[in-house]
Amino acid sequence: MKNQSEKILVAARGTLTRGADREREERVLRIGNLTGLREENGKFRKANFERGLLLDGLVEALQPREVLELGTGRGLGAFVMAASPKKNHDISITTLDVLTTDTKQHWPIEKDGHREVRHASRREVWSEQFPDDLRRMVNEVCGPTTAILPHLVKDGRLFDLIFIDAGHDLFNVVHDLCYSALLLSEGGWILMDDFAPASEYGLATCLASMHARRMFGVVEVLLTEGVVFGDAQMPGLPRNMVLLGERKSGLKLTPFKFALWRMASAVLDTCYRPSMFPLSAKA
Repeated sequence: MKNQSEKILVAARGTLTRGADREREERVLRIGNLTGLREENGKFRKANFERGLLLDGLVEALQPREVLELGTGRGLGAFVMAASPKKNHDISITTLDVLTTDTKQHWPIEKDGHREVRHASRREVWSEQFPDDLRRMVNEVCGPTTAILPHLVKDGRLFDLIFIDAGHDLFNVVHDLCYSALLLSEGGWILMDDFAPASEYGLATCLASMHARRMFGVVEVLLTEGVVFGDAQMPGLPRNMVLLGERKSGLKLTPFKFALWRMASAVLDTCYRPSMFPLSAKA
């Protein structure tokens, strides 16, 4: 197990080295430009496309058959995994999102060097940009993870790779991590996005990953944002991701404790506001 885990970690780190695999970088960049660009005030940014490199590398190393993604977004993660050429079989990717496939989104996109912002749905863009064989691997489920994950556990579903990138408040991150641990197959791995101590939306993953050390033998924080493609939102304080492996046995869920974490989430959200900090500087 230790040797296998080390191989997975080496493979994961290797994807985050600029120029390590030019074909992988070009493939992720192409898919990212279709599904992951951010636009603000006319400026376009590659929003942590490195997560695509990492997911592609994990698919290559783990060869998963069943993948669960929490937070579809516009499809960067799902289609990077579906398009990974070094998998030796098709995979089934179940991806959850609160937005339906027909919900219109603010959609910055780049193709053939042309950039534009569309108001489009996943169904519209995916049907235009991705072939049928890739779309067949991606199974969309609409609804909050708080409603869907308990049903997946009840149904006995198991997944070889789980990517957590849904709600970013403390309660939702803790909820998704706990249920993901129960949904993980033997030898499976979890990847969590947005480990960012200096960012409001990244605090929850930082706190949850501390508790994850009690449930997993491997908890590896990987610097991702900007290391290959650039365009980090905060270059001095980029986002990281957390890779979890070697899940411990005998895990038991205590659902009523979620109420405490919901309260903690509300308190954290309130206290993070600058106006609530006890010390302030004069303008």
